Amino acid sequence: MSFPSRRSPAYLAIADDLRGRIERRDLSGGDKLPTERELVEEFGVARMTVRHALDILQMEGLIERRRGRTGGTFIRSIPPVVELTRMEGLMPQLREHGLEVSSEIVESDLRRAESAVAEALGIAVGDPVFLIVRLRCVNDTPLIVESSHFPCFRVPGMLEADLSRSMYELLDTQWDMRPVRKSETIIPGVASAWEQQTLGVTRNLPLLRISRTAYTADDQPIEYSEDVLRSDIAHIRVVTDTRS
Repeated sequence: MSFPSRRSPAYLAIADDLRGRIERRDLSGGDKLPTERELVEEFGVARMTVRHALDILQMEGLIERRRGRTGGTFIRSIPPVVELTRMEGLMPQLREHGLEVSSEIVESDLRRAESAVAEALGIAVGDPVFLIVRLRCVNDTPLIVESSHFPCFRVPGMLEADLSRSMYELLDTQWDMRPVRKSETIIPGVASAWEQQTLGVTRNLPLLRISRTAYTADDQPIEYSEDVLRSDIAHIRVVTDTRS
């Protein structure tokens, strides 16, 4: 028995074609795409089909549309790739790409652990934890909101420390508790109203929600974090290596 072949919708094929040109560097950051009319003629489709393809590329952060006399559709610089599996986190890797990274302390407070936090940190519900919320920016563009929880009894005096520096370096130098292992879960999501305002995004831009538990050398949980990452500023790569 044979089945009829299924062709991808035209807008997906067009998006794939244009994405391939960007990935091959046929089109580079700052280059202007052909007009919608020119793309309609090139692909032989309706204008709405072309617009649907461009909508996909815009949601992926590959293009931006500008209005006005000098407007049009332009290629955005390809976001750097960072590895989620590296212990030092995302920001030092972005510095390695030559990008300027900054931090803003949104909130630092003493809280009572809710169930998800308590379970991750191996403490009782209601136990005191420090909550540190930081907005991390790349070249002055908001990238990620980090909401980190630390058990108070392990890191006394944390709220008086310099919270703008690397938290893992701070844990190491201040309390000799540098994390050596972490477990992370990633799920896609849409931005809440507060996240839209803080990250400067629309609800249509996909976000990545990363839940992370970090452990010290004695296998004790030291941090539980719920991070919200823009998908258009950096791309995430996960590396698996079976060599011992």
